[in-house]
Amino acid sequence: MRTLLTVAAGIAAWEVVRWWAWRSLRERWETSISEWMRRHDVRLDHFRFVDRLWVRQSLLQDPELDRAAAERAAATGTTIGQVRLRMEQWLDEIVPMFNVFSYYKLGGNVATGAVRLVYELVFDQEGLSAARAAVPPGAVTVYVANHRSNADYVVLSVGAMKQVALSYAVGEWARVWPLDSLFRSFGSYFVRRGEKDPLYHRVLSRYLQLVAARGLTTAFFLEGALSRDGAFRVPKVGLLDYLVGILREDPAREIVFIPVGLNYDRVLEDRNLTAETAEAPPPRAFDKLRSLLRMVRALPRLGLGLFGPRWLASHRRYGYAAVEFGAPVRLGALVPDAAQVARLPREERLGHIARLADALLAEVARVVPATPVVLVCRALEAGADSAAAVRAHVREQIAALRQAGRPVAQGMAFLSVRRARAHSLEDAPRELDADIVDAEEAERTADLALVLLTRRGLVRVREDRLVVSDADRVIVRYYARSLDAPEQLAARA
Repeated sequence: MRTLLTVAAGIAAWEVVRWWAWRSLRERWETSISEWMRRHDVRLDHFRFVDRLWVRQSLLQDPELDRAAAERAAATGTTIGQVRLRMEQWLDEIVPMFNVFSYYKLGGNVATGAVRLVYELVFDQEGLSAARAAVPPGAVTVYVANHRSNADYVVLSVGAMKQVALSYAVGEWARVWPLDSLFRSFGSYFVRRGEKDPLYHRVLSRYLQLVAARGLTTAFFLEGALSRDGAFRVPKVGLLDYLVGILREDPAREIVFIPVGLNYDRVLEDRNLTAETAEAPPPRAFDKLRSLLRMVRALPRLGLGLFGPRWLASHRRYGYAAVEFGAPVRLGALVPDAAQVARLPREERLGHIARLADALLAEVARVVPATPVVLVCRALEAGADSAAAVRAHVREQIAALRQAGRPVAQGMAFLSVRRARAHSLEDAPRELDADIVDAEEAERTADLALVLLTRRGLVRVREDRLVVSDADRVIVRYYARSLDAPEQLAARA
């Protein structure tokens, strides 16, 4: 008996100590997160903290979903209870459970470290601030972006973390443990790509309308999937259609889109993506494993990139990951009769939504940044076959992009160039100085990119000529096409 009492007392003492330690640690975390958010003036959407059970129950009691369940039961001869059980399973899959600690401590630190290890992040903080300030109070805010890499989620979140927390539509690739729990705690919601069941899409649309109408800031990638050839894909219309559906219940509600452009000096999946468009068969599991091993082999060099002069960092790593923001675009400016469009029959409505998708993708394309590797790949595609020819072509491209108001990504290596340019602009008559600055900018851009391309073996130097093999030309073309204007295909798809 005494032994049992001793064991019980030990277990009770352990539970008390464990409870006290966990409570103290949680209080420290919450305090540190609150201080960090206050220091950076981070404003989170209030709806993020609504319990997921409330969201789930609200949707299960939604009159529109009730009617949809009754229609499905009548059409299939099953009971409403069976249909609702299936809907509950979908909601458990879709509805996230945002956690401040996961987003700002666990996820934030891991994601920031990973991005810093692989890339030099060139992020348009001023553009994001200006776009947020231009959004009218109470408007539904949606960030729409192009899709270059699976790293887009991480890169965009890391850069925007000090200003806004974004909820993403995440595909089925992330529905594996532990990614599913991690993304769910970040506030992301899962979307089944290619799901044909109309009832599933009714459930998903009502979820998105519920959270967006209550002020949750959402983000999604217009193309829906990664580009295989570097050019823009046909934009998807599903999520846009769901968002416009908000106007059926609230015709006066303002919906505002913020264009986001992403680009990279190196997309981690570039070889696998381009292989899917070539005549060769899709990459096998062995090919994907080999790509992973290449990344592991590069880790020591990537780690060294964290040391030494900051302006050399992109040489030692994979170059730039760049993010730019455009001015907010109101739905009413693109679709003047949006409230009437929202009430049209689905087939007729989707034609209007497709034109909206094309217009939004064009806005996104205008803010996709030109990174050094992209500029040099475009020069190589244009026939430049020497370092001097590449520099001359890059200089022409930068001038044309600036004249068109397009962004050019420049990191730490260009600080001296930016200072010199600001100085030359203050003294307009000194045209020689401006010409020297332009030449130095083009030379540094070309040199940075050529270091990265020759290291990968995509470009070889033979007797002062730059040579790209036929096998590697598809990769060079992949990067060169990232600045091409998107074709207006959604309306004709």
